[in-house]
Formats: sequence, structure tokens, C-alpha cells
Amino acid sequence: MIKTMVKRSGVEEDFDPSKLNGWGEWAAKSIGKHVDWTSVVMDTVSVCPKKCSTQELQDRLIQTCLDNNSWSYYLMAGRLYASKIYKDIFGASTPNKTIKEVQQTLVKDGLMEKMSYSDEEYEELEKVINHSLDLKEPHFALHQIRKKYSLQNKVTKKEYESAQFVYMRMAMSLAEDQPSERRMEDIKKFYKYFSEKKINAPTPNYVNLGTPHRGFASCCVYKAGDNAKSLAIGDHIAYVMTYMSAGIGSFIQTRSLKDAVRGGSIEHQGKLPYFRSLEKAVAANTQNGRGGAATTYFSAYDPEVETIIPLKNPMSTEDKKIRGIDYAMQMNTAFAKKVARDENIFLFNVKTAPDLTAAMFNGDIKLFEELYEKYENDESFKKVYIKARDILINEINESYETGRAYLAWVDEMNRHTPHKDPIYQSNLCLELSQPTSEYSDMMDLYSTEDHGRGEVSMCSLGGIIPSNISSQEEYEDVAYYTLLMIDKCIHRSHYELPHVGVTAKARMNAGVGLIGVAHYLAKNHVMYGSPEGKRLVHELSEKHAYSVIKASLRLGKELGNAPWIHKTKWVEGWLPIDTYKKTVDSVVDSTLLLDWEGLRKEIVENGGIRNSSLINHMPSESSSKASATTNGVYPIRQLAILKTDESNTVYWAAPDAEKLSKWYPSAWNISTKDMVDTYAIIQKFSDQSISADEYRVLEDDETVGTDEIISNYLYMTKMGMKTRYYLNTKTSSSIHSENGVEIEEDNPDDCASCKL
Repeated sequence: MIKTMVKRSGVEEDFDPSKLNGWGEWAAKSIGKHVDWTSVVMDTVSVCPKKCSTQELQDRLIQTCLDNNSWSYYLMAGRLYASKIYKDIFGASTPNKTIKEVQQTLVKDGLMEKMSYSDEEYEELEKVINHSLDLKEPHFALHQIRKKYSLQNKVTKKEYESAQFVYMRMAMSLAEDQPSERRMEDIKKFYKYFSEKKINAPTPNYVNLGTPHRGFASCCVYKAGDNAKSLAIGDHIAYVMTYMSAGIGSFIQTRSLKDAVRGGSIEHQGKLPYFRSLEKAVAANTQNGRGGAATTYFSAYDPEVETIIPLKNPMSTEDKKIRGIDYAMQMNTAFAKKVARDENIFLFNVKTAPDLTAAMFNGDIKLFEELYEKYENDESFKKVYIKARDILINEINESYETGRAYLAWVDEMNRHTPHKDPIYQSNLCLELSQPTSEYSDMMDLYSTEDHGRGEVSMCSLGGIIPSNISSQEEYEDVAYYTLLMIDKCIHRSHYELPHVGVTAKARMNAGVGLIGVAHYLAKNHVMYGSPEGKRLVHELSEKHAYSVIKASLRLGKELGNAPWIHKTKWVEGWLPIDTYKKTVDSVVDSTLLLDWEGLRKEIVENGGIRNSSLINHMPSESSSKASATTNGVYPIRQLAILKTDESNTVYWAAPDAEKLSKWYPSAWNISTKDMVDTYAIIQKFSDQSISADEYRVLEDDETVGTDEIISNYLYMTKMGMKTRYYLNTKTSSSIHSENGVEIEEDNPDDCASCKL
């Protein structure tokens, strides 16, 4: 039993149980019947020493709440934790500093830039900031913002910002250069949508807005061509963009082992030396204390395909192992047909069949098949055959072994798209579908001119949380401010490679995804993967796409269309509903609820929209914690889970889990078919791709048969998936738990920015 309390000042006093009871009762206020504050208090007291500091007691009280492993207890812990944050940072139980005072201190200590706001404007914003919103947040949301996103001195451990100050800093920074007649209104809108969890901002925006740092892009995607200079430039891009905090998507399109170089005077070393070089380039610099990350893409038809597939596997021999990067296999519908028929394919590359290679990255599969047949009938073309099924099964087996052998259907990426230029690959996390082209002269990469010789694809991300939005009108406004945020970040970013900035501002590529889909479905009392759930996902995806496209049109009218919008089909009135895979209609009623034809007419009249790319769906592993919701478009794994990365652990629970538990099916209990159906519905309305995960339980010594592998793959192809990301497996050996709660570890090779 506690006898003596030691206050923060060092003063000792007798323990007063009524004060602790007061804390418990206050923390449980308004949460409801799912918490018992008296039990929390009693359990806390039972483990405390006789002499206890107020800080220790508060920490123990919070931990007791967390040990109950439920949403409601995490809300109770959040109220206690908010008070602790205020005490730790401001020395008071509520924030006792103004926005101006906090920002002045940050500027003085070199962590923030001075913004051009008057005293009167600061006073007006002081009436807007609402610290009481912190008291409605679960512990994990406040903890994520405190540990990951607030500005602080990592050496001295000095802290400055509670959550609402973070949101206000971001809002003020984004609106600073807005026209004077509207910038205060824009600040209020940004702040409202951040603080009320309607806009899900990416990590670079949280940590860099308002600071001297100008790295806002989440993803960098580049292609290296089949010559020595281009290959070297590719490594340079990966190296530089890693230290600029971007995740890397790489496509090294070069010839294969023992191909002729310089007319046959040299034998090519193959792709492995270039993969090793890429691995070193991204590992040379760190991002938030860890190395960078890259996914590199390779063709299923590549002569080295059998060597490349197992490179990630720890059981491979040292000379055939490159584990520091991830790999994604490029395929097309012609390959899927060969798999279905159990036929052989012949192997080729950019050196041996350049026109066939080019046709692979084309939305017209008939063109590829015609050229393929031409080469097949050409006896002078040396051919090496391999069973298509062997390639596929080896690739999927690597997915089961490592979780990290990815798939990319490049013909679908080039068919269901607004882009006219070829799309060769996706990014680190497989949600992008944007054009790239190789550089062959380093000076072109450092040019500030629009010379047309090379393009690195950049993407700035943002997310929308539909479960917190009340109407179509509000959804459209949230979409507008999400795109305005991205717009500001594209133009404010510092581009270490100048030509990357030229093409980024010419394309104006954005990626706006759905966040918290599992919560949205549960809140509406339908289950993920059910027929009702699929219909609701269709309605939500339609609302999302319509709102984001309409927001880009609005921005185009205000600020001008993307300079390269003529390189897209938006100018012709293209919409995602025009080119989606019609097999989706067999899964869900295809009735559209919004005025797409009216939107199309406006786009044509306006000559296009503000952004070349608009909609993709990213994992949002990091930021969904800060937004107190579920990951991206994924189902939950279980109602409560410990999520951990290399520097932070949070006690996460599904929102309103006690009330909505029956509407939260586990990802492990949803069939692959139902997962693919859901992704396909979302893909219907997305001009880019999805970080689409699979989930499979492997009990005891169960193995996955080839029939299942082939069937799942062909169904994904049939339904128009563009990419497949992680293949998550649950086995008895893979489950780690603490106090009966499963621990989910973040992938240490992911970059924070690509997790949104």
C-alpha cells in the first residue's frame, strides 16, 4: 500500500487515496460501461511501492489501463496520457503556452522557421486551437504523435509540442503563402481536418512542415537503361533520394548474364552486380536512424528469372543472395494464359528482343501476343524455354518464405490508367503506377530545363478517413484540402536532383488513399469481405474517386492544370470507370450513384485537371496509428494488438471494438477470393495501384498446394489487380505475444514516408 507520495517538486506528502480515485473517475468520464475505474485504481495501488512519485503513479495508472487490452481502456489511458504530456512538456495539467510562444521557442532553438503571421492572426488562431480534442484520443494516437511526429531535440530530449500544436504548425505552414483574403480560413480548414482526423497526413509532412527541411515526397521511382552511364545514374538517384527520405522503386532494364557487350568483346555480368550496387546505395544513408529501402522490379520473361527469384531468401547461397532490397516480378496477361494452360514461355530481354520488351509495357496485350508469336516462329531467334508455372510457383513460394516477393501486372498498369507514356514499375510499397524513363547523361539529371531526356517519378501522398466524414459535401472539401496539401508540398520540396523537380512539378503526381476502411465497414455494421461489405466498399470507392477527381478539377481552375496534363487521357475526359476490368461487375452491383458524366464534361471543358495521377492506396501503417484508425484498406488482424517498430511500441485496438466486435472479422478469417474482390472493387475507381496484402493461416505443418497458388494468381489476374504486396502468413512459430496480446512488428526495411 502506498504511504508516501513524492511530487515533481520533490516535496513529500502522505498518500491521499481520494486524489487517485479522482484521477481514475475523471479518466473514465464519458467512456461508458466498458471501463471500471475502481478496478484500475485498485490494481495500480497493489503494485506500487510504499514511497511513490506522482509521475510513477501516473505511469502505472496508464499502464494498468493499457494492460486491459481494449479500445475503451486505451481511451481512458489516453486521457491520463494527455495530462502527462502537458505536465512533461509544459509543467501544467493543461497547455499553458500559446501557439506563438511554442513556435517562438522552436524558432529560437533552430527547429522551426519563423512564419509571417501577425500578433492579431496568432490571437485569432488561439481561439481556434482545441486542446480538449486530445482527451478524446486513445493512448496510441497521442503516443505516436509524441514519439514520431512532434518536433523535439533528439539529443537533449527536449519536447515542445503536444498534438494540437503539431496540427496547428502544419496548418499554418501549408497556408502561409495563400492569398491574404483566404489564408486564415485555409488554416482553420487544415487544422479542423487534421485535428478531427479527416485528413491523414504523411510522415514527411508531420515532421517537416514549418521547419527548414524540405523533403516532402514519399516515393521515388526510377528506371535505368541498358548502358553503363544510365546504370550508374540509377545508383546515384537511389543514393541521393534515400538521404532525402524517399523510398525507392527501381527498374534496372539491362541485358542478361553472358549477353554480348561491345559487339561481343565483353560478356555481360548480368543483373546481380547492379542489384548489389543498388543495395549498397540505399544502405549508405539512414532515414530516422535506419537504412533506406528499395524494391526492384524484374520481368518474368527475363533470362535470369530463376536466379533473381530466390535472392531474398536467407537459405540461398551467398553468391546468389542479395537480401537488402525487395523484389517484384513483372508479368502480363499473356504470362497468366501460359500459366493457366501449363505451357512453356521463352525468355527474352531488352537486348535480345527490344520491341517485344517494349510491348510488354503496353496496355494492348494483343500487340504483345502478336510480337511474341512472331518471335516464336522465327527460327533464327535463339530461344530458351521454361514452364510458366515453374516461374510462378517459385515466386509465390518465395512470398511464403519471406513475405516479400511481390507481383506487378504491368499490362494492367498500362491499360487502366490516364497516362499515355509507358509505366514500367511501381514503388517501394507497390501503390504507384506512374511513367518513368531512363537518363543517359548525368548533366540531364542536374538540368533545370524541360529537355525530355529522362524522368524520375515522384509521388506525394495523403489519405482520407471516411469514418470521420459526415456528408458528400464535406468529403469533397476534405479531398480538396488533401490535394492542396500535396500541391504545396510538391512546390515547396527541395529537389537535390534539379530535373526531378522539373518533372515533378510538370506531372503534379498525387496519391490520395482511403484510410480506415475496416473501421468504416464496422461502423456501418457490415463485415469486410461479405456481399454487403463489397457493396459498401463500391459506394465508398466511388465517393472517394469522384471527390478526389472533382477536387483536382477545382484546383485546376484555381491554379492551372498540370503542365504535362496533355500527356494524359484526362484531357479527353477519361475517368477510371471507363477502363476498369468488367469482371468486377460479377462481384458487386455496378450501379453508380454520382454524376460522372457531368464531371467528365467539366473536365473536358477545363482542358484537364491539376494532377496527372490522383488515387492510390498505401499501407499507412505509421500514420493510421496517429489517426486512431485501422490500416489503409486492410482488414484488422485482431481487436487489440501491440504494434512495434525499431523505436516505438503502441498498444493498438480497433476503434469502438467493444461495440463493433462482431463487425470486425480478422484478416486471417477472410478468404483470398473475398480479399481480391475487395481490392478489385477499390481498383476499379483508382487510376494507380494498391499496396494489396494477402493473408494465409498455415496450421501445424500445412503447406500450400500448387493448385491453390495457381488458382489465386489467375483470379487476381482476372479481377484486374495491378500489384500484390505482402503475403502475410500466420503460423504457430510466427505468433509473438505479450500478456496474451499478439505483437505485430513493422517491416524494418520499410521507409517511414512510404508507410504514409
